[in-house]
Amino acid sequence: MQISALSENKQTIFWSFLLGLSSLLLHALPFLLFGRHPLGYDTGFYRRYLIEPFTSFPNTPVPGLGDDALIVRILLDLLRFLHLPTDFILYGTYFAFWAILPALLFLFLKPYLHTWGAFVAGMLLIGSSIAYSGYWYFLLKNALALDFMLLAFIAIERKWLLAWLALDIALVLTHKTTAIIYILTLIVLFVFSHGRRKEYGIHIALAGLLFALVNAPTVHELTVIVPSAVFLDWRTYTIFSFPLILAILLGRGAFRHSIVPKTLIAFASVSFLFVLLRLPFYERIFLFSDIALVALSAYGIRHLCSSLRSSWGTRNVLLPLMGLSLIVGLFFGNLWNQITTTLPLMPDAQIVRIEEIGKIVPVEATILTTSNEAPWFEGWTTAHIAAPGMLNDTHNLETWTHLWAGTSTEEKIAFLYDFQKPLYISTIYGLDTLLGTAPLCVEEIATDLWYVACEKEK
Repeated sequence: MQISALSENKQTIFWSFLLGLSSLLLHALPFLLFGRHPLGYDTGFYRRYLIEPFTSFPNTPVPGLGDDALIVRILLDLLRFLHLPTDFILYGTYFAFWAILPALLFLFLKPYLHTWGAFVAGMLLIGSSIAYSGYWYFLLKNALALDFMLLAFIAIERKWLLAWLALDIALVLTHKTTAIIYILTLIVLFVFSHGRRKEYGIHIALAGLLFALVNAPTVHELTVIVPSAVFLDWRTYTIFSFPLILAILLGRGAFRHSIVPKTLIAFASVSFLFVLLRLPFYERIFLFSDIALVALSAYGIRHLCSSLRSSWGTRNVLLPLMGLSLIVGLFFGNLWNQITTTLPLMPDAQIVRIEEIGKIVPVEATILTTSNEAPWFEGWTTAHIAAPGMLNDTHNLETWTHLWAGTSTEEKIAFLYDFQKPLYISTIYGLDTLLGTAPLCVEEIATDLWYVACEKEK
């Protein structure tokens, strides 16, 4: 897979650019199919950061975004200085992060799989249904951290020492889950490596110490409650991964004759064990194990293609031909089904209505809404947003369950009195979905909008 008119460096740039362009085209599809805001739950949290009044550099974190996204916040703040449209910054940066990812995987694997095999790996990552699911959820800081992680792997393999040190810091200050996987990968490399053990130890110490300093509250939280993540379930993950696993099994002969980078082996071991042991937040680790599967399956596909070429015209061609056909059919069938069935959570018309409601309520008001609508109110208004169990809500599940079971008018008024004033309620699902039968002091002032004029009895 060579272009004779181009030098080796220019060919590398060309194939990397082609992967990035292919990623951009694929990830633009939901916008062409479903409207201006087709992506998932976290979209609103990042958009809120961009519309929040600028008070510091980096700006103060907003509810839902978390305080572990320092690098992301700095980048978004710098782009705000250019006075670009909010949605252009929001989606443009996200597109860029996902476009860079397959190109980095290509560069990481090229010394081992050569151009053809590494390009296949990049295309598999672009077309992965698991990666597409991560993209749809709008995991912006996760996407940037994955870029940093693959860059760090390249730096490790090519011994770019200063870049490696910088990426240790960047990873920890971008996304805690990615930082954990990265540090665990370094630990595995340290344990099973002899020649570079001192190097790995230095980077484990640097990244680990910084992680402990930045994320000390997280360690305490893990001792109180084991976190879980909304993402793919095991069944869906297995279905989406099956073509990649099949490619590895059918092309297993490749691993007898090819060099697999130690960094990839360590990373794959960590990510697979994490999900198999169902450790905290393991659902989001599916994204990491998917990258490992993609990289390893590229070895298998390259081997199958080689077998197909060498056995062409003989009866031995049947197995690799059938295997490749099955892999390609299942892989792209899963992808197309995922793209066409993963619909927007909020239609454009309702987002426009939420923006209108944001202009009606005072700037410092609190809007109580449903959990499904909360990210959209968070991202398209500047009000304080509360929803059952999230953002500016202080009630636990037991309290909400008691409310929904049917409480007295006095109890409902006392419940509403806990929220910061002035308090409004807004939902397209109807007031009864939040409060049941509302007290008379909850007054409808516009379509889908109510003002809470209740006073708590003394």
